Amino acid sequence: MIQHFQIAVQQADGTPVPSFWAYRLYAALLERVSDSFAALLHEPGYSGLSQYLLYHREAKQTTWEVSLLDNDAIASAAPVLEALDVLHLHERDVLLGEKKIGTPLRANDLWETAMRKPDADRVSLLFPNTTSFKSNGKYVIFPEERLLIQSLINRWNTAFPETEMRDEDAVRLLNQGIFIRDYRLKSSRYRLKQTAIPGFSGELIVEARLSAPMMELWKTLLEFAPYCGIGIKTTLGMGGVLVCP
Repeated sequence: MIQHFQIAVQQADGTPVPSFWAYRLYAALLERVSDSFAALLHEPGYSGLSQYLLYHREAKQTTWEVSLLDNDAIASAAPVLEALDVLHLHERDVLLGEKKIGTPLRANDLWETAMRKPDADRVSLLFPNTTSFKSNGKYVIFPEERLLIQSLINRWNTAFPETEMRDEDAVRLLNQGIFIRDYRLKSSRYRLKQTAIPGFSGELIVEARLSAPMMELWKTLLEFAPYCGIGIKTTLGMGGVLVCP
């Protein structure tokens, strides 16, 4: 199961929280969860939590978007997030305000929601903060269809092992039928400790020319994308994505 939290955040003096503080919020959260779950989050390859900061320009407000992507994460982190009203960072305090707590969802819930939506022949993927990929040991700072699909399928298989997407033919058909048609991107870097990770932010327009079964699969992955994020280091605050028709 997965569960999403949207939490309004601001600094104690009322100023917005910068997006690169997502890592600092994550580090502060680690101090509140159990030692066993904190250790699990540090294990290589574990991706049970995805989080980033999203600034809403019209409302002039920042929200902390936190997704718990397996039962361990929900059991350990959900009660902590529900109870939190402040996180103490080294620089200053961050106040937590209104919380929108999603209902825990199973794979079938995402599929049913996706099936009620129109076919995703053309969608906009919005990346509000830095997103990046890694391939052959190098950062990939421009999105590729293959990397988008691979990232989403890998995250799905981790979150929902009971409904893994392992059909090589289906993956091949997705790669053949999904195209980046337009983009409005800029290069960006995500500050993480003493490192600045290169990547991109902005908007992708993605078209899909798929058979009905493959379109169902693609729509389900798009429904999952805002929960899991795309690319590397989504636990640490990178790779947040919004899907718009």
